[in-house]
Amino acid sequence: MNLPPDLVNLLQDEAYAVLCQQSLTEALAQVTKEKETLISTRPPFGVLASSTTRTTYQTSLRSAQDNEAGLRTRLEKLAQVEAWLKTDIEKALREFMPKVSGDYRTCADAAAVVTRWEQATQGLQELALALARDARAVAAAINPMPLPSGHAPGAAAIEQAKLAAIANLRITVVAIQSALADVVEVRTQFTQLCDEQADGLQLPLPPEFRDVAWVDQLALLPHGAATAEAVRCESEARTFCSDGLKAYVSQANEVREACRDASQAILAQYWRQLRVHAMTHFIRERDVDEVLAELAQHRVAAEVKRRQASFEAAAFAPLR
Repeated sequence: MNLPPDLVNLLQDEAYAVLCQQSLTEALAQVTKEKETLISTRPPFGVLASSTTRTTYQTSLRSAQDNEAGLRTRLEKLAQVEAWLKTDIEKALREFMPKVSGDYRTCADAAAVVTRWEQATQGLQELALALARDARAVAAAINPMPLPSGHAPGAAAIEQAKLAAIANLRITVVAIQSALADVVEVRTQFTQLCDEQADGLQLPLPPEFRDVAWVDQLALLPHGAATAEAVRCESEARTFCSDGLKAYVSQANEVREACRDASQAILAQYWRQLRVHAMTHFIRERDVDEVLAELAQHRVAAEVKRRQASFEAAAFAPLR
């Protein structure tokens, strides 16, 4: 396997950690058993047992307890090493997997497409609010408030205001249809990307909004029918902003999580294969305490490197 050197080192440390875990766990079980056996053979106290017998028992028990405590301390330190290895190996694999797994790349690309689709869909909110505002303006133009004189505006003035409001509405509808086309395009990209691997996973169809043909028809309707259409348009647009958009975002999150779960499953399977490879090719028989000391040094060095990188990133951030 042509693996990056840093990943090889981490996998080697993980393999040694597994062997240490097995060795220490077995030793702890044996020491615990011996301690329990020793306790069950505790000699009688007082005049029934000699001081030599009591001293021998107490010394043996103390030795067993010290051995048990020492093994538990080693296991606790090993747990810290294992936590570090899990984090760093997974991070290294996330960088390496796109180079060796087409399926992993597809899952990662699909999750990114879902994010773009979500952003495109969320961009509809501002346009939907504008649509609601312009639709209300059409209804208001058809049904104007009385003039300061108390007289209603004339028919010509109403018609002129109606056509002006419809012209503004038309501009907004054109913008919405363009934004919807972008949403559809991103959804198509997702479908093409995941057609063979997504197992039926799909992004929802985009919401439906009034189109330009509806606007043109609105201009020809009688005032009563045009008002009703404008009111319905406003209501639909506001419903999308209050409820519909939340549903789309929720569905996008579900699809994105499914993509990430799939990529995580691919990574985990490859990781299992690498563990077997590491256990076979990367390790040799060594002293447990020697290995534990080395693993602890590696963990500390990795933490120092991480903190240094974090410090440098923070220090140079204002210059970027």
